[in-house]
Amino acid sequence: MKSRAIATLDASAVLAWILQEPGYQTIDKIIRNAAVPASAMTEVLYRARERGNSMPPEELHTHLTSLGVHVEPVTSDDVVRAATLIQSSREAARTSTDKRSLSLGDGLCIAVAERLALPLTGGDEHWETVTIDVPYLPFR
Repeated sequence: MKSRAIATLDASAVLAWILQEPGYQTIDKIIRNAAVPASAMTEVLYRARERGNSMPPEELHTHLTSLGVHVEPVTSDDVVRAATLIQSSREAARTSTDKRSLSLGDGLCIAVAERLALPLTGGDEHWETVTIDVPYLPFR
């Protein structure tokens, strides 16, 4: 089935919505038409439980997908793009006062969003400093 997604969400955005954390109202407006990379969905399913959500992973996954959340597979091209992004961010961190760099999950979310040509919504301020090929729209 082809996704009708209007945005790509990272794990922090979906978790904020599930746990009704600051910014969840923004995510509520788009979650029913969002793509979530498979790597980010995995993080959502285990972290939600760790952070107090009572649904088992299978039930939470079914709930999210029944709302319209599209779980987007990670492709070989995404893997290469993510590695390039992560490597660049680590190199930049070595020569900057800002020592933050992209994680594996970050790189994969960005790569999937770029492939889908959809805006990326997340909660990481560091992403605003990374050059990516789609708009980054923080939700908080």
